[in-house]
Amino acid sequence: MKCLRRILFLAILPFVITISVNAQDLTFLDLDAQVQSAINNGEWLRVLELAKSQIKSDVDRAEGYYYSALAFYNLGKNKMAKPYMNHLRKMDQTELDPKIKELHDRLNSGENKGIKETFFLNYDPKKGIRLYDRSFLSFSYDSKLPFGIAVGSINHHGIATYLQVRGNSEILTKSGEITVRSNGNIYGTQNKDSEATGKIRKGTAEFVMGVTWKIHQPLWWYAGAGLNHSREFWEVTIFEENGNSLGEIWARNTEINLNQALVESGFILDFNGFNLRGGTSLVGFDFSKIRYNMGIGFSFKRK
Repeated sequence: MKCLRRILFLAILPFVITISVNAQDLTFLDLDAQVQSAINNGEWLRVLELAKSQIKSDVDRAEGYYYSALAFYNLGKNKMAKPYMNHLRKMDQTELDPKIKELHDRLNSGENKGIKETFFLNYDPKKGIRLYDRSFLSFSYDSKLPFGIAVGSINHHGIATYLQVRGNSEILTKSGEITVRSNGNIYGTQNKDSEATGKIRKGTAEFVMGVTWKIHQPLWWYAGAGLNHSREFWEVTIFEENGNSLGEIWARNTEINLNQALVESGFILDFNGFNLRGGTSLVGFDFSKIRYNMGIGFSFKRK
């Protein structure tokens, strides 16, 4: 019985080995097809990831080492490519030899066209690390609009967007049915005497949408446009017929209800989790109304 089992095992073993080798080849070929697609699209970080998988799949094949060296070369990291080239030179002859020789010559000549390409990748060619885009939340301040909040993104390649809302506490002033006009006329007092005290509140709120663009880490530029809404409230004292005061209320000036265009621009400094911002705002394209603002906040990376 034991002899029969051994015979069956020896008979099946070649088929098991063949199936395993074919499955491994299929996996490797699939990885190779993905590598070629990534190379055609210039996705060199993706090439690095796939080449690493190829090496894990079969450490005795040259492809994973060659594509790793090729990716580092195109990412502007010649020094990181050379260890893979040294390993390739110790391997047996392969069909990649002409390409390996060509890449070897480029590395030794100091040629490196990949540095320019890194501008289009989230990759730092000097440090050899991947750079992650970040989202941020910032709080801003200026002398007229002390309360502001901005949310958005800063990318290492291309533009990103942000939204900002600013305002002052006066915009939340609660007014009744009584209204005033700029000439001092008061309406809605129901035959009671009234008088403006001379105190005026000017409420303002702003909404801005814009874009951010990387200049050079850690510096980004931002610019946006939006709407500035302003209102005016007058304090009014109401009197009884006998002249006694009923107290003061806030009345909205119906002639001051303005919506104006707003543009802004400035800079963001982001230190991988902590950011500062500063810029200018212009309302109604009137340079006499230019304002300066600053802000502080935090950011977190996005994959």
